[in-house]
Amino acid sequence: MKLVVTTLSIVIIILVSSCKKEILIPDIVNRTPPIVYVAGDGSGNYHCDGESDQIEINAALDYVAEHSEYTTVYLKGANTYWIDEPIYISSNTTLEGDENAIVKLIDSANWQKQFKPLIGQKGTIFKVIMLDQSVITHDITIRGFELNGNRVHQSEPSGASCYRMIQLQNCYNVTINEMYIHNGLADGIILEFGVDVNKNETMYDINSKFYDNRIHNDGHDGIYVGQATNFEIYNNIITNTRTDASIRVQNCNDLKIYNNITGNAPDRRMSGAAAVHVMNRGDVITDDIEIYDNFFYGNQDWHGIWLEQLTDGGAGTLNSQTDVYIHNNVISQYKLAGIGIYGFNNTRIENNLIEISAEGAGITFYQGDPINTLLSGFQTFVKNNIIVRNATYGIDNQQPSIHTFVSDYNCINGNISGNYNNVTSTTDIYSDPLLACEYELHDRYYNATSYYIFSPIWENADGQEDGENPVCKTDLGANKGWQIYHLKSENGRWNGTQWVNDTNRSPCIDAGDPASDYSKEPTPNGNRINIGAFGNATEASKTNR
Repeated sequence: MKLVVTTLSIVIIILVSSCKKEILIPDIVNRTPPIVYVAGDGSGNYHCDGESDQIEINAALDYVAEHSEYTTVYLKGANTYWIDEPIYISSNTTLEGDENAIVKLIDSANWQKQFKPLIGQKGTIFKVIMLDQSVITHDITIRGFELNGNRVHQSEPSGASCYRMIQLQNCYNVTINEMYIHNGLADGIILEFGVDVNKNETMYDINSKFYDNRIHNDGHDGIYVGQATNFEIYNNIITNTRTDASIRVQNCNDLKIYNNITGNAPDRRMSGAAAVHVMNRGDVITDDIEIYDNFFYGNQDWHGIWLEQLTDGGAGTLNSQTDVYIHNNVISQYKLAGIGIYGFNNTRIENNLIEISAEGAGITFYQGDPINTLLSGFQTFVKNNIIVRNATYGIDNQQPSIHTFVSDYNCINGNISGNYNNVTSTTDIYSDPLLACEYELHDRYYNATSYYIFSPIWENADGQEDGENPVCKTDLGANKGWQIYHLKSENGRWNGTQWVNDTNRSPCIDAGDPASDYSKEPTPNGNRINIGAFGNATEASKTNR
């Protein structure tokens, strides 16, 4: 091991496995609040030598936790910090780093332990649910650097909750942003509160934000939040989620999920369940969930947005889970319904574009409360959406005895089994929506050519299987792909760079609900909202009146 000695320093000896590792801890006079620096070139307050680097990082974090004038541990790049045990962060602490600072799990770490994370909070108990709520951590920020799970060089199976990347339990006031998290065997980011011994799941106000992160090749959820209220998940790019969901929230309320891009490589079909999976026990009340302005493209086994009332809890009332607001999303190429609803009431689905579900409908109501089967009166409101090219119906009501779809001012076209199942409408239209990019229908969900809009953009961005290609940090060209869903217009269509004029006009322009807000649409806007994902948006296609 290397030992670097500087002026006014003291040395602490820490046992690592069967050997001794000497780490440098400079005297306080060599530190300038509020930041303590960690580096691999001798320029930091703590020097890492490429072996068990979590020791120096944890020593720096402990120092910050013990000295209130310090707030931040900063990982300097360019450097790879090799860890063989977790990094632990305490309350009132920021862990950040340069973009080219990489924290990476060693080859063959051989932890053989579930729920043990690469980064966790001080006092973590390695259990699936943390029951001891006497240990509460708060005011944690993690940002700016790269976290590499080195999945291809571990022996444990993918998706078995080994080597979670960032796991925070019983924490509030958390911010995780601008991280590049990739190649993990389990979840990318987890924040959850535990339940008590009677499994009473109380939602805790976590006042947290997860944004501007790039999560790629994880073995379970990209971002998971459980038993919590008051948080936002936005501006994240989550790709190649292998199991469950890109974003999953369980027993949560008062949350927003927006401006995210999720998807999988066109030539690889993942077992991931959904882009967004909202899971709630029947007896947990949720009434404030908003999902909007997202771009979800599939190759996953379940739904684009999945609202699921769980069967492993008490029975709910008709309004246990109610008023989820889903709007202005593009949902493309999932196996089952673009939006699948199980036991949620008064769901509002407005101004989305939903297409090419491989084996299902654009929108499906599957069941009511799975325990209290006597409940009836469920409603779902579907308005101003474009629903096209799905394998079965545009809108599918599988429980007409207990549920009603209210379908108004939608454009429904080209769905293989027809427009509706147990649904009627007097205001919907059935014409080709004339989207900016015309492309042929694809009768197979896993036909990779249906993703041609991303090729070779995806190949250039997706990088190698082990994620070493730094281009993985890009946006996969999805922002360009988003532009194909604009409506053609002779009077102006936004192509991502400028306004262009088409030779024809979409029937969805000025065709939405006359009562809907159109104030964000550029003029001229016909004083009426457009149908589709860009209705009442600054990029809405223009009209001639």
